[in-house]
Amino acid sequence: MSREVNGDDREHFVLGPSQSDEERLGAPLKVDPVTFEIVRHKLEAINHEQAIALKDVSVSPIVTAASDFNNALYTADGRIACMGPQVVFHSGAMPVVLRHLMEQFSPEEINEGDMFVVNDPYFGAVHHPDVSLVAPLFHAGAIVAWSGVAAHQVDMGGMSVGSVSGQAREKYQEGLMMPPMKLIEGGVMRKDVWRLILNMTRQPEMVGLDLRGFIASNIVARDRLAEIIDRYGADVVTDVMDELIRYSERRMRERLRQLPDGEFRSRSFIDHDGLENRIYRTDVRLIKSGDVLRFDLSDSSPQAPTYINCTEGCLVGAVFGGTAPLLGAGVPWNHGILNALEVVAPPGVIVNAVRPAPTGAATIGQGWTIMSATAHAVSKLLALSDELRRHSAAITHGTFAALFTGDRNQHGEPYTTQLIDAQIGGGGASSIADGIDQSGCFVAPRPHIANVESNELHGPMLFLYRSFFPDSGGDGARRGGRAAGTAWTPHGVERLRNTVSAHGIEVPVSYGQFGGWPGVCNRQMVIRGTAVRELLGSGELAMPLATLAEPLELASLGGELELLAAKQDEFELAPGDVVQYTWQGGGGYGDPLDRDPAAVAADVEAGLISATRASEVYGVVVGEAAAQIDERRAHLRASRLAPGGVAPAANAELEPVARYGPALVIVRDGAGLAVACGCGHRLGSAAENWKDRALRQPLPAADLPAGILVHAELELARYLCPSCGRLHAVEVEERGEPPLHDLKLISLP
Repeated sequence: MSREVNGDDREHFVLGPSQSDEERLGAPLKVDPVTFEIVRHKLEAINHEQAIALKDVSVSPIVTAASDFNNALYTADGRIACMGPQVVFHSGAMPVVLRHLMEQFSPEEINEGDMFVVNDPYFGAVHHPDVSLVAPLFHAGAIVAWSGVAAHQVDMGGMSVGSVSGQAREKYQEGLMMPPMKLIEGGVMRKDVWRLILNMTRQPEMVGLDLRGFIASNIVARDRLAEIIDRYGADVVTDVMDELIRYSERRMRERLRQLPDGEFRSRSFIDHDGLENRIYRTDVRLIKSGDVLRFDLSDSSPQAPTYINCTEGCLVGAVFGGTAPLLGAGVPWNHGILNALEVVAPPGVIVNAVRPAPTGAATIGQGWTIMSATAHAVSKLLALSDELRRHSAAITHGTFAALFTGDRNQHGEPYTTQLIDAQIGGGGASSIADGIDQSGCFVAPRPHIANVESNELHGPMLFLYRSFFPDSGGDGARRGGRAAGTAWTPHGVERLRNTVSAHGIEVPVSYGQFGGWPGVCNRQMVIRGTAVRELLGSGELAMPLATLAEPLELASLGGELELLAAKQDEFELAPGDVVQYTWQGGGGYGDPLDRDPAAVAADVEAGLISATRASEVYGVVVGEAAAQIDERRAHLRASRLAPGGVAPAANAELEPVARYGPALVIVRDGAGLAVACGCGHRLGSAAENWKDRALRQPLPAADLPAGILVHAELELARYLCPSCGRLHAVEVEERGEPPLHDLKLISLP
């Protein structure tokens, strides 16, 4: 719940305010270091065993194969002490769930053997298909900790299979929504609540086994924690939990103090809300001051009339998920990281919606966008540090394409599932490495997807391919990871009902960084009435399948192409129909003309990029001499400046006091700081927007790389040094808006 501070209508703290307490953080360790390490590792082992127990009981491929869940241990007052390595969203949001639970139930109503189920986003859940089950862990009659597990369910009722419907206009239409309520009371299942849940899902057997897996996971946590307490004592265990949090907070704040103070911004977009194809803005203003990071999302769009909104739990989980992988390297991921963060968002904006706004696509809509924009802003901050720049990166897989399908399976049984193959999108390039092709999503340190064979075993579908595509990662000095795609056809059934929920069809939100290009957009389609079954039967289907422009050879299949909108509810597939979708590659890092020619040649040889892309974007023809490549690159840079460049800077001698990414530098300018290109051309005060003095070139649709589409409300623009032609930024912008002021440097450490 938002908390207004100091009467300022912008100071709606969803998380925070953060206050550094040196006395608390510097307090001596209450247990000896050896015992601390032993107990810490035992707590981590509990997390791993919780996950094993859940997977052993569950039958949902979303849990067993795709690992769309997480589990954790929490302190008695609801802080993250130790979490699993699955989806960060879930554990990051659980403190919000626990806070609401403790507000709803008095201490006398929370008893040993209880377990509480929650899936209402207005009580902390990230969205209603993600169900949480939390359990108080007692010793000597008092709560010493909580255990919790949350996972995506295949169906929780509502208007569409999979429970994510763009038709919903308020939360009441979306399916079963449970505030904190007891599923287990005193160790005994509440059969009335159990029947209520299973009565509301299209897949009661599968959801029921998932919930039993949740129960098993919490029982494992209870029993293993009791064993540790029996050996070491409850005070030691709670002291270790507190010290783990203090340790992470100390490390986080120390790291922040190494970084400059200033403001850094990122802005991302969602296309289509399920009702109409319009644009929604997610604006992240990162304010770094001392050892605190504030994420102010106040300038985001007002909440939407449809399901792309998110609430407090998803917002906090997404900011945590966008921050921890970049700033938390080598630091245990727990509440100590959150203690150094502030999140500000007034009620009624799309990232902090108010009742009764629907939120069914929160995680794959706003949650994903918040996470990406958060990571993009944090990467800009890290780019100013020689020590931490290696963690600065372009966006990994900045959007998600979810497909929900169901009706009856090949055995005539009720069937519903969510295909999350799109989780293996391209990784963002970093300052030190190319992006990973099958990186997984940013919020899942240990990502998985179901095998094709598993999907075919459990569902009425036959896959034609799942493959990567060339020229799909964002171009850059470091290249983004490639995009992938898949195609399948119904098998053994007469129809399937389907819903797609995606964004990034007309917004390349896998942004590059510092002159790197974004990865390609999502694309999804159905080819109706093909001859695929006959071609497969005769062995005549053309394989391998073609290019990004036309991933499946339509001529060989016959049929009629139907492009799907970003969000589309309840469309049917019949025998012979083929559904096909590709997803976004990772963003590139740095100007493509600065890429090592040998790396470009190796990419061509490996089929990662085409020879045409190598020549036109990177200035490299395989086999040419270095002098010819240099000449071609010089020509490409000069051609960039043709629409409005200036003479080279007279004074190219600089004495940088800091670097900002690969090619911008910070220099002294009288008593202040200024931004300059590495060539010597000055781009103004570090407190001003350097882009105002760069050469801005909006790109018409005809000049966009293959696979990138831009919505009519937006445009893609590049920002060049007007003197040397080096590319410093490629940005998606709202038409008519000024360039995003993404660097306002206040002071260096």
